[in-house]
Amino acid sequence: MLLLHGMGCGPWVWREVVAGLPAHITATAAVIAGHREGTRLARLSGRTAPEQMVDDLERQIDELGVDRLHIVGNSLGGWLALRLAERRRALSVLCLAPAGGWRPGSLGERMVVSRFVVGHRVARRLHRQPGLLANPQVRRAVLSPVVQDPRRVTLADAQHFVHDMAECQALRAALGSAGARQLNAVLFVDAPVTIAWSTEDRVLSGPWAREGFQHLAAEQLEIPRAGHVPMLDVPDVVAGLIRERISAPPAQAGATGP
Repeated sequence: MLLLHGMGCGPWVWREVVAGLPAHITATAAVIAGHREGTRLARLSGRTAPEQMVDDLERQIDELGVDRLHIVGNSLGGWLALRLAERRRALSVLCLAPAGGWRPGSLGERMVVSRFVVGHRVARRLHRQPGLLANPQVRRAVLSPVVQDPRRVTLADAQHFVHDMAECQALRAALGSAGARQLNAVLFVDAPVTIAWSTEDRVLSGPWAREGFQHLAAEQLEIPRAGHVPMLDVPDVVAGLIRERISAPPAQAGATGP
């Protein structure tokens, strides 16, 4: 199984989820290109930043020595999971609050960008003064946009979050260029798909965030009491969703197109 974090995060967000998985599930939490400790994005490659991310994840799958595997992704990672399924690399896909469902140039897209602008500015300041995160009120202000209950997040993980955001090359590129943040529509998927939306999501918080996935034959459900990064709010629920979908009998691929 491949686990994909969201924009500006890192593989640490999956730690508690992995701890709740049975021993027979081998989970690899990838680092997406353009993120801290990941492959650098090339500005002159002729490929957009999102396409470079998909290419790099395919490379990582090849290095695991498998053709297809179960993929779970959150936010940007959810969109990337669908793109990998489009390339026939997925046995199944579980998307947690996936990005890319908005119409390009829409108000929804502009809202997402504005939220990341603010988040990146705050992260850059706290990156230089991480001691400020020891204050519970500061920690709550930083984390409340992405989690329903900031009290669940430890100081160490809050610092991970800030450092990942501040040092994220992909986020800087996305904020500076429309092309670097363009998440192309997923035309078809070659695997069963489940899309789970968080009821307390403050990032993708309306029907506009789901428009681009309506043509996929995907099961859609809601995760209660969870924010945009449900792995930090309800890791046991996320682990349960993974267990259920891997042990379930194969379903028809959630696909349109060839």
